[in-house]
Amino acid sequence: MSELPKQAPSGHAARIRQKNPDQENRHKSPWSLKERLGMLAWIIVDRLLCRPVPKQFNGWRLFWLRLFGCKITGRPMVHPAAIVKIPWQLTLEDRAAVGPHAEIYNLGHVTLRELSVISQYAYICGGTHNLEDPMLPLLVGDIEIGREVFVGAKALILPGVKIEEGAVIGAGSVVSRDMPAWMICAGNPCRPIKARRKI
Repeated sequence: MSELPKQAPSGHAARIRQKNPDQENRHKSPWSLKERLGMLAWIIVDRLLCRPVPKQFNGWRLFWLRLFGCKITGRPMVHPAAIVKIPWQLTLEDRAAVGPHAEIYNLGHVTLRELSVISQYAYICGGTHNLEDPMLPLLVGDIEIGREVFVGAKALILPGVKIEEGAVIGAGSVVSRDMPAWMICAGNPCRPIKARRKI
């Protein structure tokens, strides 16, 4: 009896990929030397020139993020206590806001659409590992936070997730799959609970 053909992954699974298929072993970094030097340079600039500056000087932080390759449109806001891992893998649209101690761990590309809010201590996680492979290869996934989305405090957004326009993610939720538009979603795992009135 012949095996059924494997179906291509869909949804958030289709947005997850191995960072470096040519990684030699589990102790070898999947990142190129150029990428590692860029991340190190950003850490130094962020710690010395961005974090000590009051939040009223948001334009200063946006200047440095843009200089390191962040795609910025309009006037988003990034709190000085927020953490951005890789600026060149981040897109910030007009009036998107990243709150204090929120972390954008963007090992894959992260997009924050206009008027979206990432609340304090939320964790946007763009990376994981294939635990079924002894090499434990790094898997990265692009994340998109839609227009008018509100991500509550201490929520965890996992790799490859897309949150559609107007959704609310409750505080402390764990989002492991796509969330629909204009719905209030919460829980672990996060799921839609009820409709939200469109703004």
